[in-house]
Amino acid sequence: MRKALNGFLWLVGLLVVLAVYFFVPLGRYTLYEHTLRIAATEPAQDLGEEVGEATRELGERAIDEWDDRAATRREAAGEPEEEASGDEATPEGTLRLRLEDDGVHLGDDVLSPSQLRERIRAARRVATELHAILETAEGVPTPDVQGLLELLREEQVTVDE
Repeated sequence: MRKALNGFLWLVGLLVVLAVYFFVPLGRYTLYEHTLRIAATEPAQDLGEEVGEATRELGERAIDEWDDRAATRREAAGEPEEEASGDEATPEGTLRLRLEDDGVHLGDDVLSPSQLRERIRAARRVATELHAILETAEGVPTPDVQGLLELLREEQVTVDE
């Protein structure tokens, strides 16, 4: 009986709060209308974009962490390890990274996982910009596009034309 009474009082309280929020004017507008007007401002829009970007980055980080721990999950499940047969598994021209306890060795640099992720994201941004330039090649002088394509071929980057 006591739970039912508490539930009923909670429901009545919720209805009162909703009625005030949507129907009782505070000044010229209701709280709901004030909320809509505030949400339409530029700072609120910027905040929304930043929250969206942070959410995407958090999602990418969660996916990266999930992928990084795939071997541990397979091992815990008792599944056999997937073995790559040395050089046969790596196509020619592919950059090979060596992961050690202190980080990822890339040439003389040792990168933490977050630094490597940031470099990969930067490379993706540059690749996207190059792709946009090459797609709009009509507006770019032909020698410039041909020079970019040649540069990419020298760096062993495949470009679909």
